[in-house]
Amino acid sequence: MPRDIAPLTTALEETTPGTQHDVYPLLPAWDRSIEATLERSGGSRFREIMKQYLPQVIDLVDTAATNEEIDWAFLKECIDAYPPGVGDHHCSSVLANVVARCMIRIRINQGVEEIPAWALEYLAAITIDEDGDWAVGSAGVYGWGVGHPDVAVLDRTVERAEIEDDWSTLDILEHVTFADPDAGITLLERLLRSPDVVEDIEYLYILESPLEQDFPDFPEYWEPYTELKYGVTFTDDQIDRLLTLLGDTIPPDRLRHFDDNFAFDLQRAAGEYGANSAD
Repeated sequence: MPRDIAPLTTALEETTPGTQHDVYPLLPAWDRSIEATLERSGGSRFREIMKQYLPQVIDLVDTAATNEEIDWAFLKECIDAYPPGVGDHHCSSVLANVVARCMIRIRINQGVEEIPAWALEYLAAITIDEDGDWAVGSAGVYGWGVGHPDVAVLDRTVERAEIEDDWSTLDILEHVTFADPDAGITLLERLLRSPDVVEDIEYLYILESPLEQDFPDFPEYWEPYTELKYGVTFTDDQIDRLLTLLGDTIPPDRLRHFDDNFAFDLQRAAGEYGANSAD
């Protein structure tokens, strides 16, 4: 048994799926093993261990948190032990994924108002520097909180884009659009009309994902199709609204230049819609 992951392999052998009590030693074992791997072997070994063991650890925590229904108190206890944005542990890659899955489940099955506000705050606090790539990949699920009565998801996303020029905005925009296409167009409009946001076409790529699939690709190692009944599509009215917005905010020559790259009809946006339609 490799010495760097001995705590993890032992904990995995002793973990019974669906048993919360077993998760309490599993998380620190994961943390110690990842830290030891980085100290002794470096990046290549770290990536090998993540690829080999991360899906299994995530599934064990997820199963424990959702044995009959989502146990938010259990997840909150885990997160309090391993908070985001502090950089002194390696558990965010596990916990962010599980919280993200549960947020999508609860929105689809019960409604956005049933998502705990602290869960949204948790994902919003994830950073790549302190929590790593795997955690950040799940953090965009914050967008599934759009419409929450206590968390202004759209306002905070725009503020973040304006202040930080943060590429996480792309991830959040994608998840907002999967959760609510109208809200996705609204967020896009606010981003395009903000004088402090410089991207435009890059955001449009993100909006095309729901044309091809009903669920986003993140969080990883999860197949939501097997447990959730959900579909997403753009209505004709939403397409018209989107094209009107594009015609009004992006120069027509730029729209025509990129038309072949998109399923959306950018030629139509340039020629028929918005303030630029006469150009």
